[in-house]
Amino acid sequence: MVVTATLGLLAVLVGGVAVASRLDLLPGTADEAGAPNGCDAGCDEDPQESSPPEDSSTGVPAGTDLVDTEPGTFDEDGLVLDGVTISGDVLLTGSDQTLRNSRVDGHVIVRGTDVTLEDSELGALSISGAQGVVASRLEIFGLLGSDGFHVTSDVGPVRDVVIEDSWVHSPSVTPESHYDGIQVRGVQGLEIRGNYFDLGPWEEPYTSAILLQQANGGNSDVLIDGNWIDGGGFALYVGGADVVVTNNKFGRNANWGLLHGDADPFTEEGNTWADTGEAVTLQ
Repeated sequence: MVVTATLGLLAVLVGGVAVASRLDLLPGTADEAGAPNGCDAGCDEDPQESSPPEDSSTGVPAGTDLVDTEPGTFDEDGLVLDGVTISGDVLLTGSDQTLRNSRVDGHVIVRGTDVTLEDSELGALSISGAQGVVASRLEIFGLLGSDGFHVTSDVGPVRDVVIEDSWVHSPSVTPESHYDGIQVRGVQGLEIRGNYFDLGPWEEPYTSAILLQQANGGNSDVLIDGNWIDGGGFALYVGGADVVVTNNKFGRNANWGLLHGDADPFTEEGNTWADTGEAVTLQ
């Protein structure tokens, strides 16, 4: 990764392509007087108190030496892939597997049990028929025609998944595809916390930053907490049971609104606009 600052705009070079980071939508941005943009006495909190995960806190740590490794299926239980770079797709089917400090230019698909992915850069990540998956501090930099994250019980139930402290950005779509920062189609137990869903200005193929679709047995026990969420037709498209949405910060790029869906029961608390800190009511 190379980071350059020009005229107050942070530019991140991902795979040789400059990606502008929309700091004006996020906490930590100040106007010329030094105050948070748009913040006044009505703000519930100082939006400068925290910042979203981006280049400096996700992906491969600076200075890590990467070794070329062939793509393919990895089924060995207890396997650790550490410090590798893979040009192509990876399928993880074993138990107690770990991918860390690595870059995969293609699609990573998890179908194993108790799999950990951390401090890595991936084109896209799918979790299908897996259990006990933890994804932390990932940079999902965009793969043509794919969602950022995809969680589905299409080949078997998905249970107990945690996605945290990760940065999803730079949607890449075809004329036939649509895009979600994360699309969920059947899960029992999912925590989405502390991530930055950075879709940016709306384009027609962008459906939602976070989409929970009632398919493949439905969604239940879902927590969406402490994320930065910006973009999509709707920021959130939620269906399921026991969906809790708390302490999230929303950007202004959702085209039609922040929430669409019929989750029941649905709980919301502590959600705000990212730029002002003002409270947001979703329902």
